[in-house]
Amino acid sequence: MKLKQVSKSAWAVVDGSTYGNVGCIRLQEGVVVIDTGMTPPIAKEFRELILQEVGKPITDVILTHYHSDHVFGAQEFKNSRIIASSAMAAMYTQLLKERWSPSGLKEMVKYYSQREPEFRDKLRNLKIISPTQTFEKSMVLGKEKEIVISHTGGHTAGHSMVFFKPEHILFAGDLVFCQQYPYAGDPTNNPVDWMNTFATILEMPIETIVPGHGPLCDKEEIKIQLTYFKALETWIQNQLQKKYSLMKALENKDTSPTAPYMVKADPRLESTIERWYHFYSHTDS
Repeated sequence: MKLKQVSKSAWAVVDGSTYGNVGCIRLQEGVVVIDTGMTPPIAKEFRELILQEVGKPITDVILTHYHSDHVFGAQEFKNSRIIASSAMAAMYTQLLKERWSPSGLKEMVKYYSQREPEFRDKLRNLKIISPTQTFEKSMVLGKEKEIVISHTGGHTAGHSMVFFKPEHILFAGDLVFCQQYPYAGDPTNNPVDWMNTFATILEMPIETIVPGHGPLCDKEEIKIQLTYFKALETWIQNQLQKKYSLMKALENKDTSPTAPYMVKADPRLESTIERWYHFYSHTDS
C-alpha cells in the first residue's frame, strides 16, 4: 500500500491495494479521511500510514457511499466522526436487517472468500459502523471551510463527492472509474443524477480527481465517461421505444455504444443495461 501525495495537503491510495480508493486531507485542526477500504486490516494499515506520513490526528471520516470496498474498514476509525449523507445513512437501517445482518454478512464473506481466500480472515471480525454525523445536501469542514461535501446521488442514491477547494482536488468516489468500465448496476443507481453531476464537475475549478477506482485523473476523464453515458442513454431509450423486453435488450448488447476501457463481455455492461432499462422504463427523464 502506497500513500501517494496528490497535492500539498492531500493524499490518496490509488494502487488497488484498498480495493476502493481512499484518501485524506490535512487541515489545521486534523486529518479528514475519505473512505476506508475493503477490510479492517486494510483500513488499519491505511490509518497507520496517515499517522506516520501526515502526522496529525484523524478527526473525521467521510464515507462517499455504502459499497463494501469503501466502508468495511470504518471500524478502524471508530474514534473519529463518521460523516455521510442522510440518504446514505438511511440505507444502513435496511442493510443491517438484510445484507449486513449476521447471516447476510456470513454469506457475503463466503462469496468474497470464493474470489479471494484471504477475505475469510480479513473480514472475520468485521463490525458495521454507522455514520455518526449526517447532512442533507452539503456540509463544509475546516476553520476556513476548505472542504465541501456534496450529496450527488448517481452511482448510488446516497453517494457524495468531496471537494478540497484550496488545492482544487476532487475526491469523486465511485462517480469516477478511471480507465475502466464503471459499475452502474446498483439498484439505487440514477443515471440522470450521475450525468448531471458530471456536468457540474466540468464547471468546477478542479485540477486533479481522485476516482473511486483507478489512477488519478482530471476532467478529461469526466468528458470521456459523460460522452459514453449519453450514448448509452440514447441506446436504452431506443430499445424501449421499440418495445423490446429487457431480455431482448440484453441480447442486443453488442449493438450498444462502444464503451471506453472495456470489452463487450464485461459483466458490468449487462448489469448497467438491466438497471438503466428499469430506470428509464419508470421515468419520463
